[in-house]
Amino acid sequence: MVRLLLIIYVLCFTQISHQLNNGLGRTPQMGWNSWNHFHCSINETTVRQTADGIVATGLAAAGYLYVNMDDCWQKSRDSQGTIQADPIAFPNGIPALADYVHSRKLKFGLYSDRGYKTCAGRPGSLGYETKDANTYAQWGVDYLKLDSCYTDGTPTEVEYSKMRDALNASGRAIFYSLCGGVTVNDAWPPKVGNSWRTTNDIQDNWFSMINNIDFNNFFTEKAGPGGWNDPDMLEIGNGGMTDTEYRTHFSLWSISKAPLIIGCDVTKMSAATIVTLTNREVIAVNQDPLGVQGKKIASFSARLPNASSGVQVTNNTPAGNFDLRRRQWIYDAQDGSIRSAYSGKCLSIFRCNPGQPAHLFLDNCQIGDPHAQCQGKNQQWLANTTDQSFVSQMNGLCLAVDVYGNDGPAVNTFVCNHQENEIWMWNTTDGTLRNKHQNEYLVAPLELEIWAGPLQGGSQSVVLLNRGENDNEQITVNWTDIGFPMNQAASVRDLWAHQDLGIFTGNYTSSNIASHAAVMLNITLVK
Repeated sequence: MVRLLLIIYVLCFTQISHQLNNGLGRTPQMGWNSWNHFHCSINETTVRQTADGIVATGLAAAGYLYVNMDDCWQKSRDSQGTIQADPIAFPNGIPALADYVHSRKLKFGLYSDRGYKTCAGRPGSLGYETKDANTYAQWGVDYLKLDSCYTDGTPTEVEYSKMRDALNASGRAIFYSLCGGVTVNDAWPPKVGNSWRTTNDIQDNWFSMINNIDFNNFFTEKAGPGGWNDPDMLEIGNGGMTDTEYRTHFSLWSISKAPLIIGCDVTKMSAATIVTLTNREVIAVNQDPLGVQGKKIASFSARLPNASSGVQVTNNTPAGNFDLRRRQWIYDAQDGSIRSAYSGKCLSIFRCNPGQPAHLFLDNCQIGDPHAQCQGKNQQWLANTTDQSFVSQMNGLCLAVDVYGNDGPAVNTFVCNHQENEIWMWNTTDGTLRNKHQNEYLVAPLELEIWAGPLQGGSQSVVLLNRGENDNEQITVNWTDIGFPMNQAASVRDLWAHQDLGIFTGNYTSSNIASHAAVMLNITLVK
């Protein structure tokens, strides 16, 4: 019986093996990329110092081997069409820089674009796929990130495949990272790349991070040895989140078998950042050779009152035990509130002077309370029946689905521009509120989650996540949730505390979990 349950559970997580067979990416890639911190301000001194820092801080020893330059290294093409580096930023040329990175026992990566220009306006690879692939191979490049700006309308799969074929014919094994243009319904990415972006660009804040990993979860079945879902690079160490939130960030990326690509200045990391990025037990989950992406397996309402997390949209009718009340809303024209039929809470703007975009969440309704945040004005909306928009009475911004990558696939407020992402269709019969952009429903969140995935050898990796605003939440994972028999004993290990918690039968209940914190466990049946 134990064997049967485990087989069923693993089958639920198993994907068809059809990954690109170039011998690379048998586990998710680990390394560093320049974009999140440096953007276009990149030069050879920074890259050399980064390579030195990766070695000196123990990051290389922990598995971070790729040193990848993002956009803005390239300047032009010569008369033969060969791509040329910016001579001011890279006076010694790319081959010399690659040699230096290799001398540190690291691997070297570059960025290009499948369009005629990169996203920052530098020369792209459209029409130069073979030329560029051969140039990269001659330079000693080990990794190529290919972006998706300024394309000519050729189908995404066709354009990405041109560079795949050129890289494979170059005579050098080059990891191939696809960036942009991939949808959840596409079956082709594992046959074309070693990883593929599943989300908008990540931003260094909680809302963006958590929404990127939520959206990445829809791609679970595509991942496996040779090809990985990529919810974008790590923001750990860039300062926009707390250390607790960065640990959660790392836990979710690790269990999801996402690429672990550092995006901060590694020469200026805090002690807490180094501890987070070099946690060998958490990294081992990410690099587990079984290569099965963990996923969200359960969600719950918070035990404590006043908990909340960011509001989202979802397509069509969710599967499983989804409570349909979560997508039902009540608009009160008298006080301007939009209330969740599920929780009774009000749709609220996170801060009183947020600027744009402004994050949204659900909170206890406090309209007219002089002692409440913003005196409750952040919970008041005007329904404009002419253009089907909802306008904040506090700041005049419109309720919008984020299509610009600021918060991932979330909902925020933005300047009113009458675009589809600000048009909401209210169904007075069933109480749903649907956005016109992609026909998505506004959905009330649940605050507590369990993520899980199988590991080689039969253990289960588990993340217990409190994405709400209250501290002191406890979460119980039942053995049946993770494919273990209910009456079986299992050992539980905390990967952040580096501590064996004991032997438990049937389930494990965590100690109190703080707001935006995660507990990461390995659970192993006792034989």
